[in-house]
Amino acid sequence: MYRPIHRVVRQLSLGLSVFGSIYLLAGCATLSKQECLIGDWQAIGYNDGVAGYHSDRLASHTKACAKASVAPDYQAWERGRQLGLQQYCTINNAYNIGRRGRQLNNVCPITMANTLQAANQKGLDYYALNSQLDKDNHLLDTYQSEFDKLENGEMLDFANEKEARARLLSLSDEIRDTKRRIQKTQQQLDSLNQSSNFYE
Repeated sequence: MYRPIHRVVRQLSLGLSVFGSIYLLAGCATLSKQECLIGDWQAIGYNDGVAGYHSDRLASHTKACAKASVAPDYQAWERGRQLGLQQYCTINNAYNIGRRGRQLNNVCPITMANTLQAANQKGLDYYALNSQLDKDNHLLDTYQSEFDKLENGEMLDFANEKEARARLLSLSDEIRDTKRRIQKTQQQLDSLNQSSNFYE
């Protein structure tokens, strides 16, 4: 079921370009009236498979197309979804999904579950470290800006020079600690990148 069928995939890929943008804009309705009327259910299923949707996705399509008095072709849709899942259920994709901060959906063959989950977790680890790095870099910029202003004699919101001086001293510690944290996070991120090169 999951063996590559290159010719069919190429045909589906060409078909997707016809209404791919419409599909993305459909949002919560899952399908537009035009898509329902066109009725390319294998291509719709392929899109859903690539996105990692479960089989219950078809119920949403059924509801969306009811207004157009169109009933989905389950067999064509499921055939397309299984082809799309071949693209979704890969180590590379599992890792990249994690890098976007998302969990892999439970739609892949059980025989691949452990391998794909490991790749997804690597991506999630990357996302967490990268998010922390961005947060700390922003924090460092904020601290540094405040430090520079206080050092140049600005009082900011402090009532007197004593309070401003105390804040200046505490900022020195916070800047130092933040820089250390950034360095440590960057080292962890570099190490993770090296161990994850084969996922990319």
